Amino acid sequence: MDKQRIKELEEMIQVVLLAIPREISAREFYLQAARKAFSDSSRKLFSDLAEQEKGHEAELRRILIELKTELKEVRDQ
Repeated sequence: MDKQRIKELEEMIQVVLLAIPREISAREFYLQAARKAFSDSSRKLFSDLAEQEKGHEAELRRILIELKTELKEVRDQ
C-alpha cells in the first residue's frame, strides 16, 4: 500500500468535494443574474455562463469518481 499516494488522492478528493458546491453556487448566481437582466444579450451571457458552470460541476463529478476508484485500487494493493 502506497501511503503517500493514498494521502495525495485523499487530498485531491477533498479539494474536488469543496469545488463542487462552489460550481453549483456560481451557476445559481448566473441564473439569478439572467432572470434579472434587462437585455437579451445580458440574459444570454449569464445563461451561457451558468451552462459553463454546469459543465464544470459535471467534470468535477467525473474526476471525483476517477479519484475514488483509484484510491480504492491503491488501498486494495
